[in-house]
Amino acid sequence: MLIFSSRNPLLIVDREHRIICAFLGTPEDPDWPSVVARAGEALKQAREEGLSVGAFAAADKCHRRGKFLSLAGGLSHGGGQKKPGMIVLSRHQRRLFQNLLKNKDVRRICGFQSSGFRTFGPKMFKQYVLALKPLFEHLPELEHIFTNSVYPAITFNLGPDSVTFEHLDFNNNPFGWCGITSAGDFDAKRGAHIHLKQLKLVVEFPSGASTLIPSAVVDHGNTPLGSGETRYSITQYAAGGLFRFVQYGMKTAKELMAQEEGAGMKNMVDGAPGERAQWGVDLFSKEDELAADHAAVFGDMHF
Repeated sequence: MLIFSSRNPLLIVDREHRIICAFLGTPEDPDWPSVVARAGEALKQAREEGLSVGAFAAADKCHRRGKFLSLAGGLSHGGGQKKPGMIVLSRHQRRLFQNLLKNKDVRRICGFQSSGFRTFGPKMFKQYVLALKPLFEHLPELEHIFTNSVYPAITFNLGPDSVTFEHLDFNNNPFGWCGITSAGDFDAKRGAHIHLKQLKLVVEFPSGASTLIPSAVVDHGNTPLGSGETRYSITQYAAGGLFRFVQYGMKTAKELMAQEEGAGMKNMVDGAPGERAQWGVDLFSKEDELAADHAAVFGDMHF
């Protein structure tokens, strides 16, 4: 098991020294524990209010990610959608969701995740900007969930014991990271560790810690909590279908294939077998090339 104090970053690299996962150190701010505690309290209140007004169905309490309530929103694409759209929420759910988006502590945590993404995955971060900016321009009815984060979607795990089953987020972008921040009252030495199956790693994940992982390709989950302990989490991500929609010229694959020469255009975008996978792997920066990647990606530009 890897010890992660959350004070300093912990980078997980492959044999080529590519940064596969980044456990972010906390901001240099003595108020950060209070920020996380208040955000956790906001998630707790959202759960309690949601239960009181009937915002959640019985099936919401047990799903493939675990036995806890969650609230997801933001931009998505997939499952037969003809174009990207906002995740549909009921009236009560939307009010709870909007209240959490407006919470200054939640916003700060989400901004920190996005900043960490920019720091440790500059090439991936650039791809998010290059895809999502024209998408929002093409479909102006879409809503940015945050002004300080590159991520277009978020899930609030509302507890009271948000311990996830081992799972893959197979709809997420495989060539990117999701950001996860943990909150709550639990003993991180004894439980709530994050398990990364393919990497054969278990990492301590204390309250206030944040991580960036390729959640679409690495099975992940948490170890159990102790009796009476609580855990909440905030996760930001992007659906892989958003990037394909943009790369196909603001079309679904079906719409593209229906066009004259559409098959050729699709093959050109997808590349030869294995070519696209290698392109995606190359988006992960190598530890010793991080500074050079920053200079090459950002230069004088501000993303």
